[in-house]
Amino acid sequence: MNISDFKVIEKVLDPYKIYNLYYFQPVKGFCLDSRSLRKGDAFIALAGKYKDGHDFIKMAVKKGAVLIITAKYIKTKPKVPQFIVQDTTHALERIILFLRKKHKKTTVFAITGSLGKTTTKEMLSFLLQPYKNILKNRASENNIFGVAKTIFSYNNQNSIIFELGTNQIGEIKNLAKMIQPNIGVITCIKPAHLAGLGSVDKIKKEKLSMFEDNQKMRAVLNGDDKMLSGLKLKNKTFWYGKNKKNHLYYKLEKRKDDKIHFKILDKYNLIVPIRFENFISNYLAAISAAHILGIPYRDLIQRLNNFNSFSSMRMEKRIIGSYTILNDAYNANPYSFEQSLSVVKRFKIPKVVIAADMLELGSKTEYYHRKLAAQIYGIGCQYCVTYGNNSKITNKQLKILGHKNVFHFFSQKKIASFLKQKLKNKNYLIFLKGSRKMQLEKIVKYL
Repeated sequence: MNISDFKVIEKVLDPYKIYNLYYFQPVKGFCLDSRSLRKGDAFIALAGKYKDGHDFIKMAVKKGAVLIITAKYIKTKPKVPQFIVQDTTHALERIILFLRKKHKKTTVFAITGSLGKTTTKEMLSFLLQPYKNILKNRASENNIFGVAKTIFSYNNQNSIIFELGTNQIGEIKNLAKMIQPNIGVITCIKPAHLAGLGSVDKIKKEKLSMFEDNQKMRAVLNGDDKMLSGLKLKNKTFWYGKNKKNHLYYKLEKRKDDKIHFKILDKYNLIVPIRFENFISNYLAAISAAHILGIPYRDLIQRLNNFNSFSSMRMEKRIIGSYTILNDAYNANPYSFEQSLSVVKRFKIPKVVIAADMLELGSKTEYYHRKLAAQIYGIGCQYCVTYGNNSKITNKQLKILGHKNVFHFFSQKKIASFLKQKLKNKNYLIFLKGSRKMQLEKIVKYL
């Protein structure tokens, strides 16, 4: 990307003051992090929750920044132009939109939903690789800063896949306005981030806001999700799910070893190399989105049979000594916990459930942690270990229900020590699940 016209940048940002204009040089790109800044970049100083980008302006100039976008003037040596704006985050939004319009021939996919965003993004990227030059956001960097970093790294790709996340009202609509997707995918609507979004109905409204200002966008929706099924949008909609009324439908054929066999459209075989059949939803979402570009279903399904790049800590199975570890500690909400426990229940060996806090549930925190106790009790585990403040509710409720072997800890290391002492190298399945901040994967490390 080369942006050498000063008037273009000035028009995009609309600064109310400009300093050091005499020193203006062509801008090669934009950067939010002084550590990764390249010589010739414009540095955008953002005031974050923990750090203020204005504190790193001098470092950015030292590394070769040729323009500073800032809310306050900072004297630097050497001198570089500084555009003073009212709000640098708003300036960032305008830059993202400017770059999207600049690359308007690029096909943009936007994937949102309460679960499965990252997996669907990775599957779609895998499907399109033989046909398109793909750019996607890294890992789960799905807020405005992740979107910005993605589009700032654009290098003549003809397709961009954005994962869009939210924990507050208005975020999805705002992101969609900036990136103007051609194809939008919603994986599902479930109780997640309730602290910021309030209710499942508001989550639905938030996710659907992606389509409000862009009726030309194609929509890909989950027909198995009760909050989405039967929905009528003004956008052309492609449905996937179990029912044959969907454009893309499936049937579970059999479970064998650690694989699940499906029949797609009554004629294509698809094998999911993981015990969790709910991943079929991510498969179908990715296939549907790719098929909109004209790629035949047969080719997409055949290729997806070779996909095995599931993110770590998503029903990740490992053997450590005599223990079978089923690590689903990437994240947790009430729905994903319930679905994962249904898989754990099928294992015939003695089971240990390690349940950590589900976060961002707001006023529903107590309700869902109490409800979780009944679900854990129902799978017949020999031991249940809870971890964190919220999971005390689960622990207490399990004891009320009559579970005799319930324990609570505030340290991952102590949990590992407890397991070694209590299980004594016997054949056990150890299942771990909790929100990302609970870092249950440390237990596996200590084991």
